[in-house]
Amino acid sequence: MLGDVFMYYGLQNFYQNHRRYVQSRSDEQLLGRNVDVQNTYCAPFTAYQNGTPMAPCGAIANSMFNDTIDLFYNFNSSVIQVPLLKTGNSWWTDKNVKFRNPESHNLSAAFAGTARPPYWHKPVYLLDEEDEKNNGYINDDFIIWMRVSAFATFRNLYRRVSRKGQFADGLPAGNYTFHISYSILSYYPRQSFILLDAM
Repeated sequence: MLGDVFMYYGLQNFYQNHRRYVQSRSDEQLLGRNVDVQNTYCAPFTAYQNGTPMAPCGAIANSMFNDTIDLFYNFNSSVIQVPLLKTGNSWWTDKNVKFRNPESHNLSAAFAGTARPPYWHKPVYLLDEEDEKNNGYINDDFIIWMRVSAFATFRNLYRRVSRKGQFADGLPAGNYTFHISYSILSYYPRQSFILLDAM
């Protein structure tokens, strides 16, 4: 596959277009204006029984796709991990206009007094432990998930192949292996599949 190569995950029979699901979010919260907003649309994913608000709130955020997918190139007798880009995959308007982190020098302090959604492994300010600029509400995976689909079967961009080293021209011919870590904490039973596109 020559040129840019994109990796997608796809879901079937997941109705993101359901009216209550689509509304289950707080745009004020996602703009970083009020991290502990008590939005009725987010119910029942607004706050925990002890009153601690969820950040982000709502069913869309709670059900975020959180499997991890790695791609390996089987070259001769060695296995080489294909470098994948996890930033630069969301729309510019989403990353720079529709989603903002609260103004703070310390992102964890900005989310103090809130808790992660029930089915998340970690809080929103630690979504990407390798890149602190890809955390909070401006995390690419989170932004892409929050753009809900109009159809029950859909696919979302997951990663792009980083064009460096032996992958500078794309994916060379050969055998590849996917390693998929299925998250046991998930809001819905799902079967994921991977698609690669070359452009």
